[in-house]
This record gives sequence, structure tokens and C-alpha cells, in this order.
Amino acid sequence: MHKPNSHQSGLNASHVARVSLSLGLLLGAAVLAACESPLQQSYADRSTSKYADSLVARAIMDNTYRGEMLSATTADGGVRELARVDSPGPAAGDAAVTPAAAGAPTTAPATEPSNQVKQNDVPPPPSKTGDSADIMFLGENAAKLNASENQLNLSLQDAIARALKNALSIKVESYNPAIKETAIIQAQAAFDPILFGQSSWQNLDDPINQFTPNLNNGTQFGNSIGVKSLLPTGAQVQAQTSVTYHDIPNSDGLVPFSHSYAANIGLSVTQPLLKGFGTDVNEANIYLAQRDHRISLATFRRQVITTVESVEEAYDNLLLAKANVYVQERLLQATLDTQKRIKARADVDADKIQISQVEAAVQSRSADLIRARAQHRNTSDQLKTAINDPEIDIRQNLLINPTDKPISEPIAFNLGEQIDIALRQRTELQEARLQIERADIVLKVAKNALLPKADLTLSVQSSGLDDSFDSAWGGTINAAKFLDYGAGLKVEIPFGNREAEAGKRQTELQREQVIVQMVRVAQQIVLDVKLQLRDVLSSYQEIQARSRSRVSAADQLHAFIQKEEIVNLTPEFLNLKLQAQSQLAQAELAEIQSVIQYNLAIAKLEQSKGTLLEYNRISLDKAPPVSNKDDLGKIRFLGHTYDVK
Repeated sequence: MHKPNSHQSGLNASHVARVSLSLGLLLGAAVLAACESPLQQSYADRSTSKYADSLVARAIMDNTYRGEMLSATTADGGVRELARVDSPGPAAGDAAVTPAAAGAPTTAPATEPSNQVKQNDVPPPPSKTGDSADIMFLGENAAKLNASENQLNLSLQDAIARALKNALSIKVESYNPAIKETAIIQAQAAFDPILFGQSSWQNLDDPINQFTPNLNNGTQFGNSIGVKSLLPTGAQVQAQTSVTYHDIPNSDGLVPFSHSYAANIGLSVTQPLLKGFGTDVNEANIYLAQRDHRISLATFRRQVITTVESVEEAYDNLLLAKANVYVQERLLQATLDTQKRIKARADVDADKIQISQVEAAVQSRSADLIRARAQHRNTSDQLKTAINDPEIDIRQNLLINPTDKPISEPIAFNLGEQIDIALRQRTELQEARLQIERADIVLKVAKNALLPKADLTLSVQSSGLDDSFDSAWGGTINAAKFLDYGAGLKVEIPFGNREAEAGKRQTELQREQVIVQMVRVAQQIVLDVKLQLRDVLSSYQEIQARSRSRVSAADQLHAFIQKEEIVNLTPEFLNLKLQAQSQLAQAELAEIQSVIQYNLAIAKLEQSKGTLLEYNRISLDKAPPVSNKDDLGKIRFLGHTYDVK
């Protein structure tokens, strides 16, 4: 073998050092060029308007930019709605929210209900021209709180139907079953055949001598192709064929030909005999993915139940808020009537004390009515949000008018039967049972991992060699010669086997944990059913007591009205009469609250049993599939679609 001298070695080392130094300098220059100094920023692509827009957009996102405050205020300096930062300003004639004048009645009649929603005051979405426009568009055309309101009659079933179609919580959860279904396909794909191939070229020029000639020298060009697959039993099967062209220079008659083609066809099977054997072990990931898919379906059903219950609660709260407005309006009107009667008796037996006394009551109950009306509109907007229907936009000044009346009829139930239904229907127990099945599968795999590894390998190969490709390939299918057989056994036994033992113990503990968790869930379900049944029973009994209380309060007020005509008007008598009016209003509202609570208790009872969908005649077999792949990159918000890709 030729050995380089020291001078050549020094030259080579120096050359390598120079090349390394040059590469290092180039790399350093590239890094420095990519890192721009913070003091040398480029403003070539920033016009004045773009830069200002970016500042405004950033300030809006940080909630620090409020726009120009209007200098004009109401005559009495009251509260009003200011202009938006992305609007040209208030139009002429915009109404301002001003406090009611002292003593002025605030019992303006509500707009008549209408089944049609007017959309004329909602302009179409503006065209988007940039990022700042996209940000501002999220709050475009916000409704004014003091603008006129249309009313939409809405039944409970209609509200639930709209929510099932549009609720974002349901839409988000509906993706999970589809995602888990793809996991099943991924687990099944482990047994899909794999086509593989390889091509390589090399030129060998190793030292040779006359005693040991190297017949591998020369040019070699090899190509191979095959198919391999994993079987459910754990066996690895591979079928492969290859052809190698070999050009041997200076063979000097040592081989029959200096240009040759070597071809072969082979089949090999490696089958685990202990560890990793069997369909239960190798298809475990498929079984686990199937359980996860069923768990996601149960979770989706629970989300639908939760959404339906939240819509019912929002609907009942709207009924209560509407009734509260009605009660407060009647109370204020009764107080105004009392004020009128007191002023009429100013020349008889009413003095400044009684007049001021009733005036204070009028103002206090006017304030209560203002708060009740605000709460009425808040609950209407909360129901809009729960429904998320683009036809009932949260930005619109639209007041939902609930048309259904709450029920007050008694129901009959059996505690044991209700608990039995809940233990069969609640999705939490269904998930717990599936979790136990998952733990059983994992435990079976962990027990198999305790076994020693013993793999049996069988192989067969047919070969051919010639100076032409056709002859070499033909030799591989000649059954009479050039046929190789092979068999082997590979055994591995770890000392102590601590990893597998610890894995098995871990899965056993996890399985026990899941069982205890299922018992805990069952106990909680029994408790939920008992609590809700007791709430149903007590709410109905409360309705009866509240009704009797309302009748007594009405009789008391009627007695004061009759007595007012025959007794002298004193501050004490007037105070008792005003208290009687307030007590009657409170009794009426308390009775309505008990009825609403009774309806909520029934809905929560059905939810605790897992039968709320059947109670509302809702059929749910499985999560809805994704209808359009393009919708995966879009978000629908406030009635408009936004790309999020």
C-alpha cells in the first residue's frame, strides 16, 4: 500500500484547515446577514397610512384605543352611546340614553310581538382591504342599545332546534369522533403491505496482490425491489428480488466473464413464538382506537345534552325576566295610582310627609323597573348566544319573546326506577365501562411482554448468474439448482425482566383505578338523581305555598284599599299600604320563580338520568360527519365566515 510522505500530509492538513476556515467565515457571514440590527429597521414597505393603521389595529386589540370622544353631551350630562372608532360618527337624530325625569312614569308599552324579524337596519358586511379592516370587522355594525327593538316569537323547541344546528360547543365536539375514527384507520394501516426498493452504485479499487486477487473490485450497480408486511399474528413477511451488474477489470481468467449479472428472488418470514405472538397483541392498537372512538361518541352525546339543558335554562330565565318586568310595571302603576290619590287628598288629610313618602316609593320602583328591563334584555342576549343562530344575530336589537308557558302539573316517579335508568343511560358510566375495556386490552399486552423473545425465521432464495441479464434472470426460476434454504431461531431473555414486570404492575394498578373511578361515578349519579328528584318534589310543594302566599298578600292589599276610603290618611297607614303593594309584587314574583324552578328541576332530572334528548324527542345516533373539507379552515362568527388557514 502506498503511504503518503510527511510533506504531502502537511499539505493535506494545511489544505483542510484553509477549507474549514473559509467555510466557517462564509457560515458566519450568512448568520450575520440574516440577523438585522434592531437599530437599522427597513421602512421601505411602510407608508404613513399603513403604519398608522397598524398602530390603531394594535391598540384596538390591546383595548387601549377608544377613538375621539364626542364633545357634545346631553343637556343634563347623562350617559349616552359614543361613536365607534371605525365609524364616521353618529348620524343626525341618534337618540341618547338619558335618565328619566323625576316623577316621570317609565311604563312605556312594549312593542307588539311579531314573528318576522326586520333586517333592514343591518347593512351588508364591508369589503376587506387589509389586516386592520379584518380586525375592525369583528365589531362592525354593532347595534345601539337604545335603538328600537323588534320582537321574535320563539318556542322552546324552536330554540333547541336552532342550538343543535348552530351551537359552537356542539360543532367543536363533533370533530372528535371523526378524529378518533382516523386513529382507527391509522392503527389498521400497520398491516398494510409496503413496497420498497433500493438502487446503489459503487466503484471499488482495493489493493490486490498475486496471491489474493480481489474479485470485488470494479463497478457494481445493484437494484432491488420487494414487498413486506406485518401479519396479525406478528409475523414479518418479506418478498424481494434484486439484480446486480458487476464489471471486474483485469480478471485474468479468474472468472468465466468479467461482466456479469447476479439475480435472485427470495422470501423470508419471521414469526414471534412467545413475546409479540397473536392477534390480541398485534391488533391491540385497533381495539384501543375503537374504544376511544366510542368514548368520543359518548362525550359528544353528553355535550349535546349539556347544550340542550343550557338552552332550556336560558329560555326559562328569559321567561322569569319577562315576568319580572310585568310584575314591576304593575307595581309601579299601582304606586302611581296611589300617588294620584294622595295628591287628590292634599286639601283633606294629606300633607307633605305623605306626598314625599309616595314620591320616594315611585322613584324607587321606577329604578327597580329600569333594572328589570335591563335584565330582561340581558337574558334575551344570553339566549341568543346559547343558540348562536345567524338569523338571530347577537348584534341586532332584537328582543326574543318566549311563547311557551312553564308547566306546573305534578309528575309521578319511582326513585329506584329513576336510578336504574340513570345507571344505564348516563354517558359517564358508558365511558367508564369503555375505559375498563381499554385497561383489559392494555393488561393483556403487558402480560405478553413478560414472555421471552423467541423469533423463528424461515427463508428461501433462488439465484442466477450470467453475462447477460436474461440468462441471469432465467436462472432464478430454475427449480433444479441454485436454490438456498435457511432457518433460524433467535432467543432473548432479559435478566430480572424488571421493565416488563413494572409495566404489568402499572397496568394492573391503572385498571383498578378505573374500576374505582367507575364506582365513584355511579355513586355520584345516584346522588344527582336523588338531589334532582328532591328538587322536583320541593319545587312543586313550593308552588303550592307560594300560591297561597300570593292570595293572602292580595287579600291584605285589597283590605288596605277598602279601608283607605274610611280612615284618616296617616304616614303609618300609607307606609303599610305601600308595603302591602311591595309584598304582593314579591309574592307574585316568588310564585313565578318557584314555577320556573320546577321546570328547571325537571330538565335537570332528565339530564341527571341521561335522557334529556329523549325527553325533548331528539334522536342522536352518532356525531355528524364533516360535510365539507374546506370548512375545516373557516370560522363562522357573528353571521360571517372567516378563513383561518
